[in-house]
Amino acid sequence: MMTVVTGKAQIVVSRKAQPLHPVTKKVADNLAGIDAIRLVKVIPGFLQASSEVVGPRRMPVTKPGHPSAIGVSLIVEEDREEIQFYEITSAVKGYGSRMVEAVLHAMPKKWKAIVVMDWSDGFWKAMRRRHRRIVLM
Repeated sequence: MMTVVTGKAQIVVSRKAQPLHPVTKKVADNLAGIDAIRLVKVIPGFLQASSEVVGPRRMPVTKPGHPSAIGVSLIVEEDREEIQFYEITSAVKGYGSRMVEAVLHAMPKKWKAIVVMDWSDGFWKAMRRRHRRIVLM
């Protein structure tokens, strides 16, 4: 694992995920720039960022509906030029959209942002209205 500390958030990258794809690096940096985020963890094909961690392996908390965490899990398919929002949670209003925007701002125009399962009760529909490049499946 390689660890980089940026401001407040720590970015941890597994050896197998190195070297980081430029888009993945930018997503990690953007998420680390959100004040509430404490840890960004990158493994091949997967990125997690959260304000809280759990367990001895310091896994970022991204479970939807968590009572206190702010976090996101992404499936990153660099060869397909897609990022899939796998899980997102925000106990504090406004951070969900900040995380989505951090990801979108890191993505080249031709990349797709995908939401396969929407259990959000309207969050993703609102994000889709704001950001046309989000694809709801």
